[in-house]
Amino acid sequence: MPESPYTQDHYQVLALPSNPSASKDLTDQDIRLAYRRALLLHHPDKSRPSLTSPPASKYTIDAITLAYKTLIDPSTRSEYDLSLITASSTTRRIPLQPSHPGLETVDLDDMGYDEKEQMWYRGCRCGKDGAYVITEEELELNAEYGETITPCQGCSLWLRVTFAVAEDG
Repeated sequence: MPESPYTQDHYQVLALPSNPSASKDLTDQDIRLAYRRALLLHHPDKSRPSLTSPPASKYTIDAITLAYKTLIDPSTRSEYDLSLITASSTTRRIPLQPSHPGLETVDLDDMGYDEKEQMWYRGCRCGKDGAYVITEEELELNAEYGETITPCQGCSLWLRVTFAVAEDG
């Protein structure tokens, strides 16, 4: 039985590279072609399982469509990539070393701070104000590394933020 579409890796559903550095090089055309291939491969009318082989369709049409809609839109794709990175760093807690084109490095002190929301923010060169957001939780999670990365919420650029951990006492 197929997994829930909400627990599947959208890149895997469309047979696209899922590591952050490779996925940044994907064009809209790459995503569209992968979407069409996945539809043909997994469509119930197109796959003909035999008695000796398991069904070819691992993903539902709904899962494929959800993957496409998520990855084709730069904003939702950026949010999705962030969720993958956050889930990955939460479980493995290793420093992230992506080689994203356009990756900029700044110090946390160079970012604005919103005391009400308790988060740091910075505009992106794409023009979106507050496009990069860093929360206290992200800093605590990556404290041992002294850096974290975050995607722009308006485009596909990324920001590496370095910081020093203040010792209590």
